[in-house]
Amino acid sequence: MKVVIIEDEFFSAEKLSQQLKLIHPKIDILAIIPSVEKGLQWFKNHPEPDLIFSDIQLEDKKSFDLFSQLALEAPIIYTTAFDQYAIQAFKQNSIDYLLKPIDTDELRAALKKYESLEYRLLKKGFRLQQEKQKEEFKERFLVKKGSQLVVIKLDEVAYFKSDQKLNFLVTKDNQKFVIEQTMDQLTEQLDSKKFNRISRSRLISLDSIGKIHNHFNGRLKLELFPPEEEEVFVSRERVQAFKEWLDK
Repeated sequence: MKVVIIEDEFFSAEKLSQQLKLIHPKIDILAIIPSVEKGLQWFKNHPEPDLIFSDIQLEDKKSFDLFSQLALEAPIIYTTAFDQYAIQAFKQNSIDYLLKPIDTDELRAALKKYESLEYRLLKKGFRLQQEKQKEEFKERFLVKKGSQLVVIKLDEVAYFKSDQKLNFLVTKDNQKFVIEQTMDQLTEQLDSKKFNRISRSRLISLDSIGKIHNHFNGRLKLELFPPEEEEVFVSRERVQAFKEWLDK
């Protein structure tokens, strides 16, 4: 369990650290942060811990000022000498509120509450993952072809693209049809094992990839089938995810 302690009193931080190690020897205390300013710097440069222990009155401001500037998901156990902030605390990810001097048994109970909460969330996440895997992905598209309506099966599709506010489906035999779905909707509706969003305007099938070239500025240049008139790139921020998708 990775923990951050937000506390401006040295001896209070040391005592809490010792109590935590006594209760849970495998706890990893990543940092002891004394102020809002230093807290902003730390969280900007480090991943979130599993759990936060936080005093309220810090060197410069209240810890509420820190959390209001961060979109943290980690639960917080408040450790304070003041009882008047309890309601405000429970509005900011709080799972418990311990008054100083902190009783070891109360601290142990707070940790058990966290571990119980973590277990329930893990189970919930696993169920959601299973439900997601059972979802039926889109298998075909109804498109206009002249005055007719035509069904295009998904295994006929090479890629999707956006062009001047219109979205197109391009088949493997190089037919192009206007579709109603946005690129964001397509990303949700299609099986991510078969299709990958390489940029804001391109979503391609694995079968459509011909050659892959390294390009400047960290991008990748693709040759697709059927060929595109313009050059096609994997945007820099999506390159790593694209490589991982290809390597599955």
